Amino acid sequence: MFLLRVITSVVLATAFLVMTDVVLDVSGKITPQELPRSSNFTGFPRSFTLPALKAWFQSCREGIKPWGLFISTSHYKVPPSIPRLLKRAVNNLSYFQGNYLVITIILMAYCLLTSPLLLLVVAASAVACYMLSTRNNEKRLIISGKEVSLNQQYAAVGICSLPLYYWAGVGQAVFWVVGASCFVISLHAGLFNIDEVISQEDQLELLVQQI
Repeated sequence: MFLLRVITSVVLATAFLVMTDVVLDVSGKITPQELPRSSNFTGFPRSFTLPALKAWFQSCREGIKPWGLFISTSHYKVPPSIPRLLKRAVNNLSYFQGNYLVITIILMAYCLLTSPLLLLVVAASAVACYMLSTRNNEKRLIISGKEVSLNQQYAAVGICSLPLYYWAGVGQAVFWVVGASCFVISLHAGLFNIDEVISQEDQLELLVQQI
């Protein structure tokens, strides 16, 4: 009885397809349609290669939101619960990513200006890299018959500068910048009520980008 019902269902489905002239093509490859990325949100870098980081920095620069909106105290509200806090923080990190990057750069600049010795070491490394770049454009560096690329020369400068950076207290500076940046960004991302700023469509697009 059950087999008869299955056969009848298959026959009826086949007849329906024939009468409606429907053709099902299941051959070939299925290409998923990519969702367009909104210009209002900046995604996180997919990789840490130099071209990917350059593209990410460029997108962050173009995605900087108005500073009047960023510092507007009228949108600062304490989240009602921990899950709501986490969701708000993730949304703000994506929406204000360019602004947070600027804040981190400002804190780095402040740290360098208040550490003359570290600033001197960074300037010396930058001058050395600039001289290597200028020389590389005029004449390639060849050692033992092998050409040394510009990236390898930069790496050599970085390795040789490590003792100077350690002597200048770069470890303390890095910890200070990371700590100050995390504190400022976490405070803003947790208190800024982004739901009052973006529309429901933007919230949906933001959710899609996070998946």
